[in-house]
Amino acid sequence: MMEFHMRELTAVLVDDEDHCTETLRWMLENHCPDVEVVAEFNDPVAALKHLRDHPAEVVFLDIEMPVLNAFDLLDALGDKVRHVIFTTAYDEFAIKAIKHNALDYLLKPIDRDELMAAVEKLRRAPATTGIDDRLDGLLRQLRVRDHRDRLAVHTREGLEMVPHDQVVHARADDNYTELHLTDGKRILISRTLKDVERELPDDRFLRIHQSHLVAIDKVVRYVRGQGGYVVLSTGSEIPVSRARKDDLLRALGAE
Repeated sequence: MMEFHMRELTAVLVDDEDHCTETLRWMLENHCPDVEVVAEFNDPVAALKHLRDHPAEVVFLDIEMPVLNAFDLLDALGDKVRHVIFTTAYDEFAIKAIKHNALDYLLKPIDRDELMAAVEKLRRAPATTGIDDRLDGLLRQLRVRDHRDRLAVHTREGLEMVPHDQVVHARADDNYTELHLTDGKRILISRTLKDVERELPDDRFLRIHQSHLVAIDKVVRYVRGQGGYVVLSTGSEIPVSRARKDDLLRALGAE
């Protein structure tokens, strides 16, 4: 008979109210001693900066926070997150979405037995190295909400919230992505184009080339060729790969 070994977990706590992180840390220390709290944050922007460089096994994450809510934070982290246990006092829509995607959450005030059960479930789960399909599905589902119309962009200066309708074009640059905005501004971010594509609504943005993602409503002309190219509202000419040509024509209503 195979013996199953429990694994210890490192945790980061993120909640804009300090009494919530203090209480949760106390509960973990006293009821879940195999969980090591390595950091706690009441500022989600500071948490983002830390987690980009120091991923933890699990993040206990409050849903409603100023500047960045839980989903903005996860968007900005991309595949830096392994596991998440959401904590919330309300937000019925988010709870339904979390349940639908089979992810864990804890209602405030957090119950000891529910906390222990969530940790036990996570401890027995297979180890992963990045964001899983369930969390990715949750983020896609929640992007349909009207207020989720901004892209959280981590820059050298801090964090910038870029409205989706200001993004004209995103270009891959190795492990970075260069965003081209409607005002002519360009922002280089340390995220892959795949990460950016995942965070933008797929009914408004389309990958037309291995290195290029464009806003469909910013395409003003398509010029035919083997793959052809599009002309954007900024005047930029962006190549279209032959493999993506049909998808582009469908998105433009030409098929």
